[in-house]
Amino acid sequence: MLLGVRCWECYFMKNEAKRAKCIIYRGNMAKQMTHAYEITYVHLKFYTSRPESFAIYKRTQEDGPWLPYQYYSASCGKTYGRNTRSYIRPGGDEREALCTDEFTFSTLEGRPSAYNFDQSPVLQDWVTATDLMISLDRLNTFGDEFFKDAKVLRSYFYAISDFSVGGRCKCNGHASECVLSDEGKPVCVCEHNTAGADCHLCAPFYQNRPWARATADSANQCVMCNCSDHADTCVFDPEQYRRSGSGGRCVGCRDNTDGAHCEHCRSNFFRRHLDHVCSNCSCNAMGSVSLQCDEQGVCVCRDNVMGQKCDACKPGHHSLSPGGCSLCECDGRGSVGVCSSGDGHCYCKTNVEGHSCNRCKPGSFNLQQEDPDGCQTCFCFGHSLACTSSYQYRPVNITSDFLEGTDGWVGEFSGGLEVPLLWKEGEVYLLPYNELDQGFYKAPEKFMGDQLLSYRQALWLHFTAESEDLLPQTLSVFLEGSGYSVVATLVAQSHHLPSAAHSPQHIFTLRYLPPLEFISASLRQTKDTSQLSGVTLASAAHVPAGSEGVGAALWVEQCSCPLGLTGQFCERCAPGFTRETPNGGPLSTCVPCNCNQHGDCHPETGVCHCADFTTGPTCEHCLDGYYGNAMIGTSGDCRPCPCPDQTSCAQTPETGDVVCTHCPPGTRGTRCEFCEDGSYGDPLGQRGPIWQCEPCKCHGNVDVNDVGVCDHMTGRCLKCLGHTEGDHCERCQRGYYGNAVDPTRLYPKCKPCRCSPEGTSGSLEYCHPDTGDCLCLSYVTGRDCSQCQPGFFNLLPGLGCERCNCNPIGSTTPACDSVTGQCFCRTGVDGQSCDHCHVGFFGFSSRGCRACNCDPMGSISMQCHDNGTCSCRQGFVGYKCDKCQLNFYHNRETYQCEECPVCYGLVRDQAASMKAKLLDLEKLLSNYDCRNSRGRLYPWHSSQWRENHLPELQGEDYLPNAIEDFLAIQGL
Repeated sequence: MLLGVRCWECYFMKNEAKRAKCIIYRGNMAKQMTHAYEITYVHLKFYTSRPESFAIYKRTQEDGPWLPYQYYSASCGKTYGRNTRSYIRPGGDEREALCTDEFTFSTLEGRPSAYNFDQSPVLQDWVTATDLMISLDRLNTFGDEFFKDAKVLRSYFYAISDFSVGGRCKCNGHASECVLSDEGKPVCVCEHNTAGADCHLCAPFYQNRPWARATADSANQCVMCNCSDHADTCVFDPEQYRRSGSGGRCVGCRDNTDGAHCEHCRSNFFRRHLDHVCSNCSCNAMGSVSLQCDEQGVCVCRDNVMGQKCDACKPGHHSLSPGGCSLCECDGRGSVGVCSSGDGHCYCKTNVEGHSCNRCKPGSFNLQQEDPDGCQTCFCFGHSLACTSSYQYRPVNITSDFLEGTDGWVGEFSGGLEVPLLWKEGEVYLLPYNELDQGFYKAPEKFMGDQLLSYRQALWLHFTAESEDLLPQTLSVFLEGSGYSVVATLVAQSHHLPSAAHSPQHIFTLRYLPPLEFISASLRQTKDTSQLSGVTLASAAHVPAGSEGVGAALWVEQCSCPLGLTGQFCERCAPGFTRETPNGGPLSTCVPCNCNQHGDCHPETGVCHCADFTTGPTCEHCLDGYYGNAMIGTSGDCRPCPCPDQTSCAQTPETGDVVCTHCPPGTRGTRCEFCEDGSYGDPLGQRGPIWQCEPCKCHGNVDVNDVGVCDHMTGRCLKCLGHTEGDHCERCQRGYYGNAVDPTRLYPKCKPCRCSPEGTSGSLEYCHPDTGDCLCLSYVTGRDCSQCQPGFFNLLPGLGCERCNCNPIGSTTPACDSVTGQCFCRTGVDGQSCDHCHVGFFGFSSRGCRACNCDPMGSISMQCHDNGTCSCRQGFVGYKCDKCQLNFYHNRETYQCEECPVCYGLVRDQAASMKAKLLDLEKLLSNYDCRNSRGRLYPWHSSQWRENHLPELQGEDYLPNAIEDFLAIQGL
């Protein structure tokens, strides 16, 4: 390819004959080729005499450095510091520029690897150039420079008549032609899956082996990467290529894949099969040993952690952390079940608290495992919430065993008639008075009185009879005391004695006795065919000093009493206090007993016996007609009032003046000389004739306790209240409504209109003066226009209400919620318009929807089908998925139906076969006398025996017994 011909001229420069230089392109003459070419030769023809020295330079990229390509000089050593030679010896640097006097430059001539060019990257790089530059370094003046004739020297110049460059596009053997690009630059038409302006790269997805220049022997085409259809980009990895012979490493693997060929899931992902997508293991970071799961997605859990993703603590453990789960530390006495798996919080009984449920809540004591509440609530007659176990008492039983008599028990009939009981050693019996009056067993004195030590304890009652069917099944217990009556109906508990010589018994237990001071306790049985054989009441007795705490009755409390109360149970008032409720008993609080030194008070009733003209519950007032301060506490505290007609009076504390307090109606003043506020007149005639005071006619619309509510002379009302106005407060102000003169109305008689701004049409300050009705928008109702009419909702300002859209089948009424528009749905129906069944219901109709009632353990979902049937889990059957299917059993630990072991099917089949044979044998023997020579009759031939024992034969022991009996029959 001929790259171009052009002529250049450059004249000699003065005083530079030895180093004359012509700068044509960037100081030199250059050829820009806009593309990388493989140069084969460069040919120069000078129009004038050729220069003494010049050089050819090249560069391989734009703005790259200029590299020496060839030197031409008659004085190589002097001008360029190089030896004159036209070839390079083998083993030398083949990229070295030679210095010669030839004007034609062949790029490969004189270079040892020229005949193996395809295998020599050095020469391939040597012939490559994008730009060439000719540097004309020295004119040939033929010695005239020594004469220094300026005119002669100016006659020399450079002139090139021909400049030829031979070469081809650099496409590295991967293209057959070059074409011009859209930018007008030559580019290679690359083949062999290569790319780049010089085909010097493999195409983006053809990186499976290293790029190589095409040779005569091999195209060295680029190979496509294998990314398993999970990536569109790859790069060449030399190390990978060295290890495996496949150098294409995929970049940006999709679908959570990884690997040089996207051949496996990336870390912490898994897939069960190669054709499945990779899913996140989602292993819990704290509960898993590693975030990587197995091929089934199951994570490896830490200690005491469970779950496929190791995200839950095992039962009895809590607080999932990087170390696993911690063991629950719940106190068994005060906790219920295991602790919370989240934070280890224990689920405490009602009266227990603490992280481990190991202490009683304030107001309770005596932590016990058998107590369903955990701790016993402080009784203290309701006066204190601070109590502890007393440790001053030991458990005892108050009993009646009737071994030596009736022990004080008597029978009682209607009207309080008492009769003695019939006694036999160990039991007593009450004969009924008549068929309607069966009578009661009345307890003796030792069961009566203060039984606080039996609070929350049990009462056991034993009844005996000749046979079990004569024993009572229920028993009524009547307790009375402390102003209360308690009736309890008890159900019998059977009690089988070890010896047949003893009669059968029923035991009745009354637990948690109330804290009463019993005055009466009696029993009534449902049958009169049994005898009372024993009574036991759990109680406690005080222990001697020094024996405290040994076997203590911990249910007995020791209360910390507040001020004014004393006693172990705060049952008494402290000295100087009396009951707040007279005769209220120990449940009543105590208050200070104060009679202001005018008498004494009763400690239970609190009644003061007042003297010195005092009165009141605590003698705190003077008697009517006397004045003074009765609370000073002296005998002269109260003195007679100086008011006429002996009316009552009072003394002002500031001045000591005595003021009459019960003047005639409408009068006031220290001596009743003025009309009271709210009245007018002149009661003493101080300003003219006597004019008795009469009330001002303000129709009740003034504050009678205020000052100056009306004119004392004319009666004109001055301080109308309740938004009334007029001389007599006879009408309502604007913006208010009502009847201001109606004496039956309560204050205030005038009420504000308060028209709703959302529903009112017009001014909010106007309403009907009598009814208060505001002018409402469309479909708005209510006095103040604040509500939507029935069947409408969503009150909007200026617009009114919109109509409800209730489904007539699913709603109970056309009306809806006036704010939200929610219709009132039938049972099981949901939706704002009541148009579909609620989750867990089916059968939408005018009767509502019915509950699915799917078994939560056996059902996949709590939502059933339209016919009410539920979708069952594996192993469950039934409309509600509440049964196990055949050959499945209910696992009580997992609450699942699990398939029976294989051996169960074998045993079941063998048992069924044996049962069939026994039935055939029974049919055969029913036609014969089954007694043997010894007169033995097998019991299974009896229909009564079969009825009694057939359920037992259905059990797990039936098969071996049946085989034994069958073999015995075979020996007959």
